Order: sequence, then C-alpha cells, then structure tokens
Amino acid sequence: MIYISYIVPIISLIGLAYIGYRYINLFIKINKLENEFSLIVNHTFRTPLTRILWLSKELEEELSLKERMTHIQNITNATERILGIVDTVAGIKKINDISLYSFKKIPIGDIIKKSIEKYQDLIKKKDMIFNIANFQDVPALLIDYKKISFVIDSLIENAIFYTPNNGKIIIGYTSNNKNITLFIKDSGIGLDFIDKLRIFSKFYRNKKAVLMNTDGMGLCLYLTKKIVKRHGGKIYIKSKGLNKGSTFYIKLPLSR
Repeated sequence: MIYISYIVPIISLIGLAYIGYRYINLFIKINKLENEFSLIVNHTFRTPLTRILWLSKELEEELSLKERMTHIQNITNATERILGIVDTVAGIKKINDISLYSFKKIPIGDIIKKSIEKYQDLIKKKDMIFNIANFQDVPALLIDYKKISFVIDSLIENAIFYTPNNGKIIIGYTSNNKNITLFIKDSGIGLDFIDKLRIFSKFYRNKKAVLMNTDGMGLCLYLTKKIVKRHGGKIYIKSKGLNKGSTFYIKLPLSR
C-alpha cells in the first residue's frame, strides 16, 4: 500500500510532464509555421508590390508610347501575381469544402493546352522542348474546371521553373477502364528521398528550389494534393535523385 501511494502521484507527474512536453512542442511548431508563413507571404507580396511602385513612378517620366504600354503590361502582370497569391492563400480554407466544387464533364486536353499557352513566353525564353501527347481520344472527365486548372498550372509551372534552359518536358497519360493517369515529366533539379516524402507538405520547399525561384510559397503542391483527393484521385511523384528530373502523376477516375 505504501508503494501504491508513491506510484500514483509519480505516474500523474509523468503524465502531466508528457502533456506539458507535447503542448510546448505543438506551441513551438505552430509558432514556427506562423513565422515561416509570415516571412513567405511578406516576401512574396513585397516583390510584385515593389515592382508596381517602381513602374508607377517610371510612368511619371517622359516615355515613348511603346515604353508606357510595356510598363502598363508589367503592372498588370504584377497585379495578377498578387491576386494569384491571394487566391492561393484563401484557397487553403476553401479547398476541403466539397460543396464549393462545381463538377462538369470537361476534356482534360483543353485544360493542358490552355495551361501551356499561359507559359509560352517563359518556355521560349528558356528554349525548352515540350513533348505533348494527343489527348483527343481521352473521354471528358467529371471535374471542377478551375481547381483542376490550378493543379495542371502548378505542375507545368513547377516543371518549367525547376528545369534548366534547353531542358525537356513530356506530358502524357496512361489509362484503363476505370482511371486515367496524367504525367508531367521534366529534366530538372530532381528530388532526394526526404524531398519525396515532404513535397506535398504545407510550406515545404527544398533548398535548390528556393534558389531557383525565390517567390515560391510552398503551398501549390499542398493544395494540388487536396484538390485531386476531392476528385477521388491520387497525386504522387517519382524521381531518381537530385539533378535527375521528376515526374508528377495525377490519377483521376473516368467516372464518379
């Protein structure tokens, strides 16, 4: 009985210590994420806003009509970049609400074509080779157009940003009676084992990706996974290692 009287409070103290330990760890983790998010958003907003301010001041100077039109276009591009950031951040809360999805039968090839058109200037600038399969025979999928467009845009943008000049990107698919699996393969920076485990985590970016694209937020791939899951699908990545390229796979059901 004497031992029991000691054991009970000791166990209670251990339990309280463990709870305290878990709480402190959680507190540190939450604050770390908040700090990281604050730094990311601050940097990502600051870049286009600074550009808009600089271009606006330039418009006060005597410029040719062509120069003015170029500045106005650049201001528009920077503004659209900010709106895109807002949409991405706002999407974190909305992405899990299935009632906000509008499912319609849409040819996936049309989405891929429009996505590539958005990045034509960058593709030409980097002198990249694009190999795209013929999607005409792929049946229309029951998907949310805007959200799947976001997924395709994010993956194509990643492939372009993180593939060096003169690189190659292949977009294709495989299918069976139940699913279609899209793939986007690049000859870019590749991923190591840890990267592959964390690539779809919120705010995660590997060091090389940060150096190549300082404006990234580490949110797009996190959101793509959520979106694909809400479509009854699966997204995953394969890479043979650093500097050996990557291939993203999106598996979607042909019918729901």
